Amino acid sequence: MIYEIHLYVPKTGKLTPAMLEWLFENGQSLSQPEQFWPVRRIKQKALARLLFQLDPTLMPVQAPGGDVELHYPNTELGIVLYVHDRGIILFFPFMAYSVYAQIVLGICYTYIRYLYDTVGFWSYDPQLDVISYADDFQSMEQTARLMDAVMPRLLAD
Repeated sequence: MIYEIHLYVPKTGKLTPAMLEWLFENGQSLSQPEQFWPVRRIKQKALARLLFQLDPTLMPVQAPGGDVELHYPNTELGIVLYVHDRGIILFFPFMAYSVYAQIVLGICYTYIRYLYDTVGFWSYDPQLDVISYADDFQSMEQTARLMDAVMPRLLAD
């Protein structure tokens, strides 16, 4: 299973549940006027270059529609940043709490914090239903506890 965290730059400076609801209802629509969008438009390649400043080992992959995927160089960790026209979706493996999980979460939250500090990205964790202006250690621990609680049920199925 894959865990995901969505990252957006809200036009108002703060991401709210109403904004997320609008995005999930209308985010795939090409007919929405720009003034209705609660989050800023992203220049995918420029944002990818910014992420290379933090981590020059990321491996770029062209995605559909001008989007960009940035893969963490160690493929066993399974970390992918999918940069689209309104934000980023950070994907990583859903795993039980362990040293391995802590390493993956540490890398992911380093990207999240960097994006918040440099560009103003807020994050939304749909698994925990948590919005954060900069995910911190507490959010990382919540994610690890969720993985630890859910993984045994997934393995039993």
